[in-house]
Amino acid sequence: MVYNPRHMKWWGWGDVEVDFNSEAHPGFWPFAKAQLGIEGDAPGAPLVLLDSVQLPETIVNPRFLAELISALDSNQVCDSRYERVIHAYGKGFRDLFRLRRGSAEGAPDLVVYPENENDVLVTLRAAAHHDVMVIPFGGGSNISGCLERMETRRMAVSLDMRRMRRVLAVDAESFTARVEAGVFGPDLEEQLGLHGMTLGHFPDSFLHSTLGGWIATRSAGMQSDKYGKIEDMVVSLRMVTPEGVLATRTVPKSSNGIDVNHLCIGSEGTLGVITEATLQVHPRPESRLVPAYLFPEFEAGLQAMRECVRKECMPSMVRLNDPDKTALSLAFKPPSSRLSQAASKIFKRYLRVRGFDLPRACLMLTSFEGRKADVTRQLRQVNAIYRKFGGVSLGSSSGRSFEATKYDFPHIRDFLLERDATTDVSETATVWSNILPLYQATMKALRDGILESGVPPWSGCHISHTYRSGASLYFTFGFMQQRGHEMEQYLNVKRAAQQSFIDGGATLSHHHAVGTEHLPWLSADISPLGVKAVAAIKHGLDPDNIMNPGRLQPSQHPFEEWSQIASAPKANTKAKAARASHRE
Repeated sequence: MVYNPRHMKWWGWGDVEVDFNSEAHPGFWPFAKAQLGIEGDAPGAPLVLLDSVQLPETIVNPRFLAELISALDSNQVCDSRYERVIHAYGKGFRDLFRLRRGSAEGAPDLVVYPENENDVLVTLRAAAHHDVMVIPFGGGSNISGCLERMETRRMAVSLDMRRMRRVLAVDAESFTARVEAGVFGPDLEEQLGLHGMTLGHFPDSFLHSTLGGWIATRSAGMQSDKYGKIEDMVVSLRMVTPEGVLATRTVPKSSNGIDVNHLCIGSEGTLGVITEATLQVHPRPESRLVPAYLFPEFEAGLQAMRECVRKECMPSMVRLNDPDKTALSLAFKPPSSRLSQAASKIFKRYLRVRGFDLPRACLMLTSFEGRKADVTRQLRQVNAIYRKFGGVSLGSSSGRSFEATKYDFPHIRDFLLERDATTDVSETATVWSNILPLYQATMKALRDGILESGVPPWSGCHISHTYRSGASLYFTFGFMQQRGHEMEQYLNVKRAAQQSFIDGGATLSHHHAVGTEHLPWLSADISPLGVKAVAAIKHGLDPDNIMNPGRLQPSQHPFEEWSQIASAPKANTKAKAARASHRE
């Protein structure tokens, strides 16, 4: 194996040596400055030194530690400053805002790296016996607040699963693969590729997230129109709980009572640690095409998507951008040659002749994959439907550009954070008949929420992850920060988006999980009795509440608690060296 999973940078997204390259996307910075009202080009305050990050005082349970050290190798148990900071948070806005200002109050006291299921079992038994909290950790890519400790009374352990990364078996006849939960996306695809297989799960966090994390948060990949969400891929699994090992059988379907797989899927580390899953896999596609299209307006593109669902010819991926998200995508494209620029001007003239009002035009990105004959047939069907609703083919160049840069988008947030701008996302799902009303209401809620702080609003949306009954709406928003009120400003906007979802009959999240970020809306989403049912399962498998406390159980005053999490930290005065020297 050549893939080596590494920790992301503690202050941002991605590998330490990878930053947002503005030269590779020359149109983005001028676009962002114009949309957000940014003045100047220089980054703001420098990052703090790792040695200056404020950590909570370590809580040590000597008997637990002694039991753990006697059972594991010394290199599996870590308590260094670096390890504690790395495992303090995920990569949500609140997380990075705190870390960049030198606060890691959510850090665990200890980090444990299990190498097999028995190591997990030993750790959880010891934790239950000595009343120690355990927080499962995959790649640390979560943006919903699933990873920080939520209490300081007990010792907290982060259980980092990345050493459990093997594909244990592939059954080519049954199209299943048995896989350890700590495997990262590229590592999984590399190992499956040796058998000519793919899982087909490619979330935005693909490079930096694990199978266990996908299952625990009910992740969706870009190709979900063809392969489904992660819950559609899990055939069976194993989860270590404080009460023992929960295991299900590898069978295609069953009628054996409540689906235990789905008690574990989406459990967000609150019931136990997913150690292994058997997954439905697929032969590597023989053919893959990535055409893009332009629609005269958002509603036309949406109608085209719905028609493809009705006629059962959806692409393996479809992503319809609204006009604002289209403008962002065009600003994000790589440099083009003079010949390409000239061709673009000619094409724009052609579109105007076709009746396109370009500021209202919407970009549709698609992909088709499978057997060559099937791809050809499906592409022909989809092209006919898109033409019916005014869609114009852009060829494959825009699709190839998206493919080449699709994992670069998260780096934008770090780039803008360094320039005192906040960017974030909120996503949901609803039925087809509700998509346009929800879209309009949420766009208004976002822009009104941003305007309350007196700065120019920017928000955009794309529609993706289609189903027979509906689809996902993914909103992106950004604005300049009000110095001293950054967190209050962010929370006001985030709350406006989430409340719009619930008021509009949608779900609190389609694929980003609940965590702490969306917890206040859980009762409204699944009903108070639904929350009570989750609590009963939790008590049965984790009676002493050692597994990731503070998740999936709203408090009596959820919004007060939500607002207090990550109240704006004061900048650490020890930061004084240049930015380049800080990145350790």
